[in-house]
Amino acid sequence: MQLRCSALAFLVILLPWAAQAQGTSSTEIIRGLCQKDGCAEFAILEKTPVAPGPDGQLFKTKVETFHASSQGRASQGEESGFVYCSATRPAVISVQPDRPATAFMLAPDEQSPAWAQRSSVNFFAIYFAVCHGPEAGRAAAKGRAGVAHSFAYHVPLTASRQISLEHAEDILKPPP
Repeated sequence: MQLRCSALAFLVILLPWAAQAQGTSSTEIIRGLCQKDGCAEFAILEKTPVAPGPDGQLFKTKVETFHASSQGRASQGEESGFVYCSATRPAVISVQPDRPATAFMLAPDEQSPAWAQRSSVNFFAIYFAVCHGPEAGRAAAKGRAGVAHSFAYHVPLTASRQISLEHAEDILKPPP
């Protein structure tokens, strides 16, 4: 009896690591934009705090991207970047070697036509998944404004826009 309990305890401890070793589980996958040829999906692999800002927190991220279609899910590789979690200046920041950082400033209440807003679905899904968890990311892919309001976002931008930064950390400077 004691041997069986010890074996059970060992399995309870080992199972989470074994599941992690098998790769990304379906509960960690966040689905973004879907098109005729399939859907963009991603999983957050790393989220590391960098520094607090005047109105948020900057995180360094590593995200694995996928393309899901009727043929299955195929990895598209990993991407490193940053996310600035802020209820007033939410941003997803891309950093490429030897180039200035590009911040995609999110506007959850954007009033552009739905076809124009489709191009930013993945940014919102990634942002909310990093800042508020996978369920929020999944919900944001379907309805960004509702998710933003549920977390008390008050973003003054009326349209999402891209800005150049010398470094990702420049987002920490107070807005003009």
